[in-house]
Amino acid sequence: MKKIIFLTIISVLFITACDKSDPEPVCKTDATSISGSYRITAATYKADPSSAEADYYSILFPDACQTDDVYTFQTNGAYQLMDAGTVCYPSGDDDGTWSVNGNSMVVDGESMSIESFDCKTLIIFGNDLLTSGDKLRLTFTKQ
Repeated sequence: MKKIIFLTIISVLFITACDKSDPEPVCKTDATSISGSYRITAATYKADPSSAEADYYSILFPDACQTDDVYTFQTNGAYQLMDAGTVCYPSGDDDGTWSVNGNSMVVDGESMSIESFDCKTLIIFGNDLLTSGDKLRLTFTKQ
């Protein structure tokens, strides 16, 4: 009888231990959480609030050598753009400053809103960039 009780207890403990799912990571929209290396994997544009959203990736990055660039945001407020993979001529390497303030991400003085961040994908957007009422959305995927 003791063996049956012991096996039952062990079985219950094993089942409950395996049943636990990992909690979702906490993804704050601050410099520490966002810092890392990213590639822009999508871009969309709306000319005005009533227009359809259009794929803008090939317009922003017309050369194949631009689509594999890596953006590294460091916790100290510096960023680097590395012309990785296929290198453009001349190279598109760049650097500058960035910061996060609430739901805004400021890169070289230009502010964009943070739409979402799930620790892997950062989506930011800017309004009124080319014309009044337009919206450009960029999707950064962490490497």
